[in-house]
Amino acid sequence: MTAMARDDEQTRNNLLATHPVRRFGTPEEVADAVLWLSSPVSGFITGINLPVDGGFTV
Repeated sequence: MTAMARDDEQTRNNLLATHPVRRFGTPEEVADAVLWLSSPVSGFITGINLPVDGGFTV
């Protein structure tokens, strides 16, 4: 989803300058959140919004 922004150096730098962790997330990081939510260790979770965005929407 961010391929066009990542391919343009100026756009990439502008985006990363405003991002709290100063990098793009990876598909693996999103998959880790999905895996955790679908595992038994999250069994007491009944409903949440879990932003996997490195603090961008805070």
